[in-house]
Amino acid sequence: MNNDSKLIFITHPYYAVNNPTNNLKIYKKAKNSDHWIVINCKDKNDYRKKIKEYIIGFYEYSRDEEKAHTSIKDYINKNEDSLFDYFMGGKKSDEVMKENQMKREEMAMLKNGTFLLDKDVPTMQKRWCNYIEDSNIQLAVLSFNQNYVDENISIKELQKKIAVDVMPKFLSYCGYENPKENLEWIVALHNDRDNNYHFHISWIEKNKCFRNRENKLAHKIRLTLSDNEINFLKRQASLTIERKKLYTPALIELEKDFKNLKQYFNPKDQNFTLKKLKDLKLEEKIIKLGFLLDKVRDGKTKYIKYNSLPKNDIGKEIRKLTSEIKKELFNDNTLKKAKEEIYNSIDKINSILLDIDRRNNISDVGFEKAINNKMIREKLDKNENYILNAIVNHALYNFNNRKRKIKKDNFTLEDAINQFIYEEYKKDFASKKNKTIKYLKINLLRNFLKGKTYKNKIMYALDRLSYEQDKAAEEFYKMFYENENNYEK
Repeated sequence: MNNDSKLIFITHPYYAVNNPTNNLKIYKKAKNSDHWIVINCKDKNDYRKKIKEYIIGFYEYSRDEEKAHTSIKDYINKNEDSLFDYFMGGKKSDEVMKENQMKREEMAMLKNGTFLLDKDVPTMQKRWCNYIEDSNIQLAVLSFNQNYVDENISIKELQKKIAVDVMPKFLSYCGYENPKENLEWIVALHNDRDNNYHFHISWIEKNKCFRNRENKLAHKIRLTLSDNEINFLKRQASLTIERKKLYTPALIELEKDFKNLKQYFNPKDQNFTLKKLKDLKLEEKIIKLGFLLDKVRDGKTKYIKYNSLPKNDIGKEIRKLTSEIKKELFNDNTLKKAKEEIYNSIDKINSILLDIDRRNNISDVGFEKAINNKMIREKLDKNENYILNAIVNHALYNFNNRKRKIKKDNFTLEDAINQFIYEEYKKDFASKKNKTIKYLKINLLRNFLKGKTYKNKIMYALDRLSYEQDKAAEEFYKMFYENENNYEK
């Protein structure tokens, strides 16, 4: 790690007593040195004694070995020098505590965001002494450049976010299932060094919650953290620090882009794109889609949820047709641009994340592109589902609206053409329900009116629809004739 890093993370774990890979060694840092001292235990019982003394007596961290306790009995007589006591500033003088505004019972934060109080320490120690039988105890230090934190977030807010939000994500990433229920952890803030904030972090399993190779829940055997896991925590911590200044504004911009695209699929918005269709083939598909949707709709429901469509043949045909309609809609330049803006904003977020890594000297190991981020994927999926729901419900509305107009004899010329298409598709639905209808409107009109004179064709349609025959016939014949000629070409 480079010396100029604004964020550093180191770990110092210990094996569970019954861990099958336990080498019966306890490692501790030599005093005022970067070298490690190894304590070789005689057997499992000896290891159990020493590791529990570590939790309750915490002698490895003592700055004055004469004051360190080496047995549980000594600790019981004097309630200090424990892991928990150290986290709560027990090794620091009153002068240091006062100078750095460190209060004993406002230092060690638990997973729920509350602080560890002295009255609760003995009970917690007993629990951890039981857990250490089968669960590794993980110790870590997460260290920050003080100026880096102060420029972006208050240190107390950061501590709470690390304890309550970041740690569960990190532990889940490490493979623990349901960390909030199955683990305990502490995040203790110490700020007694120049231009440095650092959190002492420790966690331990309460229950079996790690999925092993046999896909069974067990206690985690592996002691060390991988580079991916270490980088994940560093990224989450640095992102928490810079979220308000960089990340949140970028997310707000992305949300605006989603909102802009959605307006084209909101029936209440004047930009509703599904009411501006001029493509005959696309309109044909929407009519067919409405017919299919009516086949699967529960008569009691007004709307259809795209994700609730049946898995049968009709459901598959609906999904296929809806996807085709969506694809063709996005050939429109306006929609293309709106969609591009979303992905441009995601690219900007990706650049922010890469820049945060670069400034904190975090390697590219485990880097997750913004487009693959769970939250952003959920936003994309939600937006996609919104559009698909808009398409199917618009198609269903058109279908229902046409039926209402038939009853009221209140058709427009466009409704007449749509009705012909619907009747043709309805007639052949049994044989064509699993095939794509490729006819344009003119094909369907020709088939529907086949065998009649032009005059009779028009009169047949207009009698049915109660139009003023002379005027409407002239318009309809003109359009039909032009389309017929265009089709022949």
